[in-house]
Amino acid sequence: MKIADELLILAREHHISLSLGNKCVNTAKAGKAEDIKALCLKISQTFGASFQAHFETEEITIFAPLKDKSATLKAMCEQLTKEHQQLYKLAQALKDKPELLAEFGDLLKAHTRIEDRELFPHINLLSKAQRQIIKDSSERHLPIAKL
Repeated sequence: MKIADELLILAREHHISLSLGNKCVNTAKAGKAEDIKALCLKISQTFGASFQAHFETEEITIFAPLKDKSATLKAMCEQLTKEHQQLYKLAQALKDKPELLAEFGDLLKAHTRIEDRELFPHINLLSKAQRQIIKDSSERHLPIAKL
């Protein structure tokens, strides 16, 4: 499926998100305590600041207008917003609880896939002006840094 032009930046950032999720799961599976601890520390120190603008762009420019389009979209947008909060909390908890690394990675991957596969295809329900706001906001925020 072709990605709407307005979503290209967010979709590229989702690739970084999926890569991080895979890195978390694979590092946890490998079981090397030193690698797990290092990744957990890096995530706890940088995830919130790195992902904040991306999450805010999604919540303000996509979730807010789409949730008024149907009950299904409202439920999905509310769930995705809750998952943003869960990801922030898990990222902070990783500093002291490295056993949460795989859970964090799994949630990040699942969350990103729902946005890409289930939510983003509904972007055509928004007006041209609303879609331009998504693009403008995406272009203004700092991109997600690779961890």
